[in-house]
Amino acid sequence: MARVIDWYFDYISPFAYIQLEAGLARLPADVELRYRPVLLGALLSHWGTKGPAEVPAHRQFTYRLVQWLSEQHQLKMCMPPAHPFNPLPALRLTLALDSRPEVVLAIFRHLWREGRSASQLEELREVAAQFGIAHEQLDSM
Repeated sequence: MARVIDWYFDYISPFAYIQLEAGLARLPADVELRYRPVLLGALLSHWGTKGPAEVPAHRQFTYRLVQWLSEQHQLKMCMPPAHPFNPLPALRLTLALDSRPEVVLAIFRHLWREGRSASQLEELREVAAQFGIAHEQLDSM
């Protein structure tokens, strides 16, 4: 019998990307992973706190730690053009495609491996096309 684990993530987190690439792939075969996108900014706001990238000293430490972790796991990593960024378009695309693992991986790689933006749905056009969503359909998301 498979064990089901929910993995909550937001594309804004470089740590989530590292976890997906380096850790989740090594889960035991009897584990079924359900991908659960969340809006980290809303959670932080609810609890009255800020994300590490919003505090200058934390931002510098976070970026250094992310670089070190990616090197330790031999992951190609390239920061998006701006961080923090608006993850809503990527989260919407994920939900439109039923939060499928291959969709989540493609969007994370678009952002954190290729260092591309996803603050606008238009910037996710290539990813959407991989999963059969035409350019015109993006406008309705």
